[in-house]
Amino acid sequence: MLMLIITVILAAIISGYVGGMSETKSKPPQLVLQTDAWKSSSNLINVSMSVISAGDGIPTRDLKIITSWKSVSNSGGNITIPGSLYPQGRIPSKNGLPEIEDFGNYTLFGGTNMFINTSAGDQVFFGTSPDNIDKDTILTIKIVHVPSQATIYSQELILGDNS
Repeated sequence: MLMLIITVILAAIISGYVGGMSETKSKPPQLVLQTDAWKSSSNLINVSMSVISAGDGIPTRDLKIITSWKSVSNSGGNITIPGSLYPQGRIPSKNGLPEIEDFGNYTLFGGTNMFINTSAGDQVFFGTSPDNIDKDTILTIKIVHVPSQATIYSQELILGDNS
């Protein structure tokens, strides 16, 4: 009887170990961005994210963006963008002129520039009107690789102005 119990316990331990080895998790890609954000004289928030390095390329359909902000005069906000038009991407093309694509429809490579420069883009990206976000507001931008559930980019910056 004792031998049977020991055999069952060992079988459970070995099964758990082997089962854990068979699971494969997606390895997150590496992403390096240069991000700037400023408020224009027309009260729009402009965000520019220039890709320095993205390994072998990262499809934006595999990404979600999480933004949050904390303003001195307004409470703040938080929004997750699983896939939308913004940020749009300015990507190199064959004819030398950049093509503009909606988020989810392009792949990040070194040299890709993601940007937001419209009121509609601000509304989607920050979850509020740009009127509610003041200069000197602290912005946090995170990019999550959905297949691996890993945060591959996180940046906190202070919203400047274009002067």
